[in-house]
Amino acid sequence: MTNSDLDSKLETNRRERIKQVKRWAEYVRDNPDEDWGRQVNEVVDSQIQSARHFHAEDSSDE
Repeated sequence: MTNSDLDSKLETNRRERIKQVKRWAEYVRDNPDEDWGRQVNEVVDSQIQSARHFHAEDSSDE
C-alpha cells in the first residue's frame, strides 16, 4: 500500500466519522434523553466491563 492509498483511506475514514457524529447529534436533538441516554449508558457500561476484564486478564499474567 502506498502512502497515497493510506492517505486516501484515512481521509475516507475521517469523513465517515464526521458523518456518524452528525447523525448522532441529530438523533440526540430529535429524541428524548431517556431514549439515547439509555443507549449511551449501555455502551459505557460495556466499555467499563471490557476494561475490567482486560485488566483482570493482564494482572493474572504477572
